[in-house]
Amino acid sequence: MGFPPISSAAQKPQWVPRNEQTSRRFIVTGANRGIGFATATGLAALGAHVVLAGHEASESFSEAMDRIAMETGCARDNLSYMPLDLRSLDSVRQFARSWQQQPEAERALFGLINNAGIAGMPGVSPDGFEMCFQVNYLSMFLLTRLMLPYLHPVDGEPARIVCVSSSAHLFTLGIPTDEKYLRQPGAGFFSLRYGESKLCVNSFVRQLAKRLDSAQVQAFAVHPGSTASGFWHSFPAWAQRCIASVAQDPSAAARTSLYCATESKLLSGGYYAGCEQANASFWLGSAEKTEQLWLKSCAWTGTSPNSILPK
Repeated sequence: MGFPPISSAAQKPQWVPRNEQTSRRFIVTGANRGIGFATATGLAALGAHVVLAGHEASESFSEAMDRIAMETGCARDNLSYMPLDLRSLDSVRQFARSWQQQPEAERALFGLINNAGIAGMPGVSPDGFEMCFQVNYLSMFLLTRLMLPYLHPVDGEPARIVCVSSSAHLFTLGIPTDEKYLRQPGAGFFSLRYGESKLCVNSFVRQLAKRLDSAQVQAFAVHPGSTASGFWHSFPAWAQRCIASVAQDPSAAARTSLYCATESKLLSGGYYAGCEQANASFWLGSAEKTEQLWLKSCAWTGTSPNSILPK
């Protein structure tokens, strides 16, 4: 999500996903509704096996999978669900353990779509971090690090990591690294916390891409554009109606995620919006700050700062 509230995507020719993804397995977080649902639907329509991940009731994911199968005609067993609560690092670790316990053929992964996110939430997470920072960034950081061993190229195409960011990352006062600040409750979407969490996402994607062999795995940050979805559920009803009257629908918002997940010859580490590379925040030009965030995030999640693969 992000600014401005009216997307410019409708003013340009629309990219349409066409590249078959048969035999490729993707994880999509927050996939039972909104942009995540549209992303999972788009991948399933291309023949991919899609694992829908999220923290809401399993019934909502079962209903989502039924809808995807009905809308795309894909086999129902090409869709599966795994519980994942990004409010908790322990839940992320449990997700990775459950993945590791699957049969070997079902562990191979071509794409990880880090879609789930929040506009803001009162309080701090069980791990003691401000909720936007935890859900939108820190848990995504850990999930990606833990799933890296399972990401492999298919038919010469590098595996993909797609992290949903936002143009809101442009409207911040810099990359947050002060732990005391990050452990204080935030004030929701119209505070700096949401944009800061998305700036951290972009920083992570750049740092990760530097450490990856782009012939094996590529990483991208994407801005979906302002979207009429459940993302705004915490806003007053009148505000939701105003947003819905001008924002794009989730299927349009999912296009850039699908673009980075399925197209070839893209720039790993890049920031994409409207299915093309876009300008990211100048704050990302600080090598000192981006490296500091990487090192602190490794410490907070218990991952190695040197080897990107877990031991």
